[in-house]
Amino acid sequence: MNHRTLVVAAGLLTLLALLWVTGVLGRGGNRPDETVARPSVDAAASRKGVATVGRGDEAVDSEKPPVTASTPAAAPDPDAWARLQSLWGPCEPVGMGDALCRERWKAGAALEEWARAKYLVLANKNWEDFEPEQWLANFREVYRRPAGSTGAIVDELRALQGNNVELVVENVLTNRDDAAELRPALSAVFDGPHLAELVVYSIGDGEALNGLLIVGRHQSGDEVTCAYHLWD
Repeated sequence: MNHRTLVVAAGLLTLLALLWVTGVLGRGGNRPDETVARPSVDAAASRKGVATVGRGDEAVDSEKPPVTASTPAAAPDPDAWARLQSLWGPCEPVGMGDALCRERWKAGAALEEWARAKYLVLANKNWEDFEPEQWLANFREVYRRPAGSTGAIVDELRALQGNNVELVVENVLTNRDDAAELRPALSAVFDGPHLAELVVYSIGDGEALNGLLIVGRHQSGDEVTCAYHLWD
């Protein structure tokens, strides 16, 4: 081997060495026999297929559901209305007796005005001389549920006193064969967050006839419910 051949071979070896060094540096300095470190996976999480990503001393569960706003109050029992009406009575003029009504509510209307008008409609049955002025003489608010309260209508009615109201309440809640069924049915319709407003009115002619009108305006703003009871 002559001198020129040795020089060429030495040059090739130098070039190969430079290429190897360049390749190692390009891979971040790892040697071929070194392994690249990988993010750790929590053993318990890996068993259920959930990776946890370290963040200081905390771990974030990738499957944890996002936090959402609280759901609205549940709607009342869908069968409550039919159950109470089967015990109380249909919505029709009855004069003396019971009637349960649910009607569309006109936005912006005054609850007392609606209650007064509805009372006259339900009371006007088979009266030869029906004089609204006389019947309205005893129409007045005797109870208003505190704002924000879900209420307890049975207890609220039992707490009423004065002007024969307690006698009317006793007649409604106790002095009837179906009283044990009526009380929970009444609560299902008139208790709960679905009502935005509840008012009880005294009704009757102020003499022989006495009664109550329970009126509840729904939270949805498009319905109003009333229970009418008049007796002698």
